[in-house]
Amino acid sequence: MRQNIVLLLATLTLGAAIFLVYMPAASGPFILDDLETIVENPSIQQLWPLVDSDREGGPLNPPDTSPTHGRPLVNLAMAANYHFGGLDPFGYRIVHFVLHFATALLLWALVAETLRLDYFHGKFDTVAGPLAFASAFVWALHPVHTETLLYVTQRTELMMGLFYLATLYLSLRYWAAERTAWRAAYLALASMACTSGMLCKEMMASAPAMVLLYERTFLTGSFRRSLRRSWPLYMGLALAWVPVILLNLDGAKTPGAGFGKGLTAFEWWFTQTKVLFLYLKLAVWPWPLLLHYEIPYEKSLSTAWPWLLAAGSLAIATVVLVWRRSAIGFVAVWVVAVLSPTLVIPLVGETAAERRMYIPLAALVPLLIVAGYWAQQRLTELVARRAGKVPVRRVSLALLSAEIMALGLTFACLTHLHLRAYEDELSLWQDVADHQPNDPLAQLNVGTLLAERGRNSEAVEHLKEAARLAPDPRDSPVCYDELMRYRAHYNLARVLENSGRFNEAIHQYRATLKLRPDDATTHYNLARLLENMNDIQQAEAHYRQAIAADPDFAAAHSNLGILLQSAGRVPEAIESFEAALRSQETMGNCLNLATAYCSVGREPEAIPLLEKSLLLAHTPNELALTGRVKAMLAQLRSQQRVR
Repeated sequence: MRQNIVLLLATLTLGAAIFLVYMPAASGPFILDDLETIVENPSIQQLWPLVDSDREGGPLNPPDTSPTHGRPLVNLAMAANYHFGGLDPFGYRIVHFVLHFATALLLWALVAETLRLDYFHGKFDTVAGPLAFASAFVWALHPVHTETLLYVTQRTELMMGLFYLATLYLSLRYWAAERTAWRAAYLALASMACTSGMLCKEMMASAPAMVLLYERTFLTGSFRRSLRRSWPLYMGLALAWVPVILLNLDGAKTPGAGFGKGLTAFEWWFTQTKVLFLYLKLAVWPWPLLLHYEIPYEKSLSTAWPWLLAAGSLAIATVVLVWRRSAIGFVAVWVVAVLSPTLVIPLVGETAAERRMYIPLAALVPLLIVAGYWAQQRLTELVARRAGKVPVRRVSLALLSAEIMALGLTFACLTHLHLRAYEDELSLWQDVADHQPNDPLAQLNVGTLLAERGRNSEAVEHLKEAARLAPDPRDSPVCYDELMRYRAHYNLARVLENSGRFNEAIHQYRATLKLRPDDATTHYNLARLLENMNDIQQAEAHYRQAIAADPDFAAAHSNLGILLQSAGRVPEAIESFEAALRSQETMGNCLNLATAYCSVGREPEAIPLLEKSLLLAHTPNELALTGRVKAMLAQLRSQQRVR
């Protein structure tokens, strides 16, 4: 009875800690990809049918533009959220806190069961529960999880993590079950959990292999014996790879992922050796935590060799430890296995992301907790022997409990500080820019977001810095770098134009065209400014280049027509107005063409255009013109009757 009460209090403490730490940010706005995942995702707006080809795909068939594409179970969970709470971010994040709590409970149970295995020869039998709770408590409050919990799109990581641990825990119950019926039930549940994880995120792919390594390390001592003993389990888990293969037959679902993006495989792999040590550093000292990490690519062996040497040394040590069936070796493989998709396959623009440590930390934290307890116990025993006293195990446990509470409080404070960055998207990117002032993406996004809020003078400084810092395409063939430099110059030109600094804006538009000579929108914007500066010849040239790049660019046709009409070149203007109307039927395009027809005596052709323009009037400005159009139409009809 007393044990059950302690267990209940510990569970409530764990849940309360999670909610108290993260609840202040639960009502924050959606950020970044949340727009595509939730707000602009029509497939989550109905729960049934699960797959609907007649409408927008259904919750199990998200659109290609959504980050949940290829992750149907997460999309279904989003649909359930939308059904009960619409677009209120609070409900989505409450679900995240619950999922995180459930994963922490699984970790608690998994660590406790592992420490009681014969592998440890009874060393931790009496303290398995407290050590497991300490592991779950520290892991749950680790600040590195902030992005995963508050960035709603990362439900992919949360749900995958829950099913990853569930797969291993249910496999452990399968091995421990004595009755055939129970073994069959746990086999089915483990296979279902593994398959569910695969439908949430591709990083689940390593789960079957990690279950096999767990059994070999802690239970059988041999891969052969493990396969012979548990082959039904591994067949069930292996079948979970089938949906991953089917979902990715047409290529990677994550935008920007894959080779052929201007970055060689070796450049990515060299860089990821450095990233691996960043992840290990964040596991121990999680500060600063950033939405984006600016990590220069290691492009040659001459600069990457220190990281390669360090990573190679770790790899050799891991192989030796795995060969010796060391728990440390298992943890090392776990970390690399979960991270392996992003360590191996390039994801240009996101070299590192703290959310990727969600499940790797579930192995690292228990290892550090148990190792800390073991070292403290040895030290306590040594001190007791020197003092001529009998060592008391409770002393080590009490000290560890105090240290765990202090660590949990520290993590809670760090997380609380980091929550301020999640007030909105601007504060998130400003936080990145404050810690990484040489990050061009951070400067670009801060400048863009400031411009959207009308803070143009501040925006200009950040966008200028982004344009300065962005890699030159001549030096960097990475497609993402070219896009970032293009956006920096283009956005800077727009802000300068809105600020009335037209000469500077023209200079930035020209810089943009050096990067993308066939960009129709830039040619159009540059033409407008040149026309306002009375450089008619250059304006006409850029309007025509905009049309050459996009023949259906209605605004470019229309503006070119107005320019030509002002220059007295009415026949050419009529051709442009006709092209504009073919591309887009609007009141303005109808009126432009009707006016041009009237100027050359083609009034009968103008009348139907004026009639159509009245039907197309929708906006307040257009509706205000209807009186003048009706008067013009009446005059033309009167003239036609007289004739």
